Amino acid sequence: MKDKLLFLAKSYDLVVGDEFQLFYRGVIRSMNPYKYYIFVNCAKGKPYPRYFSFKPTINDEGDYPLTISLYNDFGDLIEEASTNLHVINPVKPKKKINILCFGDSLTFNGVWPYEGYRRFCKIGGDPAGLGFSDTLNFVGTMKKIDEDNHEVGYEGYGGWQWRHFVNNEAVSTTSSVWIEVDSHNLTEDDQHSVWKSDKLQWVLESIEDKKLKFKRGPGNFSCLPAIGEKFINVEGGIHQDDIIVKKYYFEKGNPFYDEELKGPNFKKYCKDNGFEDLDYVYILLTWNGQYIPFNHDFSHFEPFITTIINRIHFDYPECKVRLIGIQSPSINGGIASNYGASGPYSNVFGEVSTAYNYDLYLESLCERSEYRDFCRYIDMKAQFDVENNMPSTMVKVNTRCNKLENIGTNGVHPTMDGYLQIGDVFYRALVADIKRFEK
Repeated sequence: MKDKLLFLAKSYDLVVGDEFQLFYRGVIRSMNPYKYYIFVNCAKGKPYPRYFSFKPTINDEGDYPLTISLYNDFGDLIEEASTNLHVINPVKPKKKINILCFGDSLTFNGVWPYEGYRRFCKIGGDPAGLGFSDTLNFVGTMKKIDEDNHEVGYEGYGGWQWRHFVNNEAVSTTSSVWIEVDSHNLTEDDQHSVWKSDKLQWVLESIEDKKLKFKRGPGNFSCLPAIGEKFINVEGGIHQDDIIVKKYYFEKGNPFYDEELKGPNFKKYCKDNGFEDLDYVYILLTWNGQYIPFNHDFSHFEPFITTIINRIHFDYPECKVRLIGIQSPSINGGIASNYGASGPYSNVFGEVSTAYNYDLYLESLCERSEYRDFCRYIDMKAQFDVENNMPSTMVKVNTRCNKLENIGTNGVHPTMDGYLQIGDVFYRALVADIKRFEK
């Protein structure tokens, strides 16, 4: 069977007053999508060279079919696909809605849940918020607190896959480890850098002001690092000062885990933490575990995905579940920076293809008869500008020339602009879901 080129989702949410951009690199599975003539046909919007743009007004509420056609230089049609642009005028909920967002390192900093909250509940900012204050309650044991001391809860754990939210395997003598430090100068450009302590290898996963999370490198089965121990950079990253361990502890275990059930229990999670019953759950998983380039088989994820979805539905039959797809990895050197020329993730276009196939798998899962009434897929990759919103730096074009070029420095973790762009995708889905909720 020939792999398809165009990966448009069945539909996209658009919001009145918000500029929607559909990036061609996020829907055309090609290392160079611009080798085709990309023809976009839609009653609304503007097709620019890299993306289609549409900023709906109040008069545009409704549905608009959009078709993308790929042609070669001789005018031959290579492939064609269609989608639906669903334009919504936001409404203020009549009652407070309880929302849980969870995921891996893309959720760890809480930016995308908070940006969805900000754009819906607060005023001002850029883009300006709707000002529907006191209408959304974000639950979660992790908190992002704004200048008004408002808490947005979520659950985000670097390195986790679907299975980590089903089992409780993350807490063990081989799990990732948090170390506290007095200070450090590490940034997102240093994620996945490799460090050594006492001849044991550690890989940097997550970065906070006063603490860092490391997963274990090959053969590292040491229980914990020692207080005062020195971590020395041996590979990757741009900041390489030694790190001195002030305090250490295991990565937190699965927040949803119930010892009696030996699996997730969302009702118990809410009760134990004093949270209200859940109305919506948004899940962004997972770049972790996507080891096979050009992969079409995601059966290793399915038992855990369905366990989570089924349990949420069992605990809260009226709750709606949303699966957010992953974005493409860096296509500008970020994969090389993090993973080199061998091993997992090193095949750039292979991983791009895997991401496309995985997102299609999530969309198909949500459309199954047992899930379609309460599950929905949200296509993030099409709305994410992977060419500009991944970390990069300017370097010499070669060792003998002082001209500079832009080279990626991180394979799958965005810049802050990228995290905010994921928040925009979440905001559009949130507006659409609340409109349905109110009906």
